[in-house]
Amino acid sequence: MAHPAWRGTLTGLYNCTWYIGSIVASWVIYACAERVKSDVSWRIPLWCQLVSSVVVAIGVWFLPESPRWLCAQDRMEEATKVLGRYHGEGDESHPIVLLQIKEMQNQIRQDASDKKGWDYSELVNTHSARRRLICVLGMACFGQLSGNSVTSYYLPVMLENAGITSQGTKLMLNGIYPVICFFAAILGARMTDVVGRRPLLLYSIVFCSGCFAVICGTSKLAQQELDNKSAANTTIAFIYLFGIIFSFGWTPLQSMYIAETLATSTRAKGTAVGNLASNISSAVIQYGSGPAFANIGAYFYLVFVFWDLIEFGVIYFFWPETKERTLEELSEVFEAKNPVKKSLEKRGAATVLNTLDVDASMIEKMEH
Repeated sequence: MAHPAWRGTLTGLYNCTWYIGSIVASWVIYACAERVKSDVSWRIPLWCQLVSSVVVAIGVWFLPESPRWLCAQDRMEEATKVLGRYHGEGDESHPIVLLQIKEMQNQIRQDASDKKGWDYSELVNTHSARRRLICVLGMACFGQLSGNSVTSYYLPVMLENAGITSQGTKLMLNGIYPVICFFAAILGARMTDVVGRRPLLLYSIVFCSGCFAVICGTSKLAQQELDNKSAANTTIAFIYLFGIIFSFGWTPLQSMYIAETLATSTRAKGTAVGNLASNISSAVIQYGSGPAFANIGAYFYLVFVFWDLIEFGVIYFFWPETKERTLEELSEVFEAKNPVKKSLEKRGAATVLNTLDVDASMIEKMEH
C-alpha cells in the first residue's frame, strides 16, 4: 500500500504508460506507410509488438512483492523491509511503516485471505461490497464508453468525416494525438492527489460531453460544405481537446480508482470482474462504431453527448471520494449508509483509530 500522498500519482503514472505504446505504434505505422513500399510495411508494426512483451517479461522480476500479501503469508520481516524502503525513507521503524503494518495485520485478521477461487459472492453479499462493485463496474465500463475508444481507434474515420481525405495527413494527426494525450495524462496523474478523484471525474466528463456536441455540429457542417476549412479545423481542434481532457481526468484513475475501492480480500476477484466488464465494453464500442459511422455518420457523436451526462449522474450519486485515505480507512467509508456523504466528511483521529480496532472509549477521549 502506498502512502495516500503518493498512491494516486504512482498508480496514475502507471496507467498513463498506455500512451507510450500508442505513440510508438502510430508513428511506426506512419513511417511504414510513407517510406516502405512493400508488404513489409504492415509486418514491421507486428514485429514491434514483440518488444513490449519482452520488456514486461524481464522487468516483472525486479518488482517488489506486495507487503499485504507478505503479511498474509506471515512474512512480516519482508513486508517491513518493503514498506521501510518505499514509505519510511529506508527506516523500518518509521512511524508510517509501523502504522501501515498494524493496519494490514488488523484487516487481514478480520477478513482472512481470499481462499475460494470460484466464490465471487463476497463482491455482492453486503451493502459495502455492492457499493464497491458499483464503482468497479462503473469505472470499467465508463473508461471505455465515454468516447475515448472512438477517438483512439477511429480517429482516421473521424478526420475523414471532417473532410480530411489525405492518408498521410490522417496518419500524421493520428500520431500527434497520443503524444498530446500522454502529457495531459502525466499532469492529470499528479493532480489526482491535489484536486481529488471526484472533481476530476465529474468536471472532465461534462467537458467531454461538450466536446462531442461541438464535434457533431462541425463534422456535419464539414460534410455538407466540402470546402469549409473552418469546420474541419474546429472538428480537429475539439477532437484533440477531448483527448486532452479525458487523458487529464480519466486515464490516471481507470486502474487506480478500482484498486482503491476494493477491499483487500476481494481485490483480485474484483479487479478480474472489472477487467471483464472493461473488455466487454471495449469490444462493443469498437465493433459497433464502424456500422454506426456508416449508417448515421456524425449523429453518432450525439450518443456520447448524452451518455457522458448519464455517467456524470452515476458518479455524483454513487462514487465516493478516495483522496488521502488508506485502503483500511476506505472500509469505514463504504460501510456507511451513504458512502459518498461519508467520504466528503473531514477525516479525524477516530477514522484512523477505527482502522486499528482501538477501543471506542479511547477514541471518545481523544476527540474531547
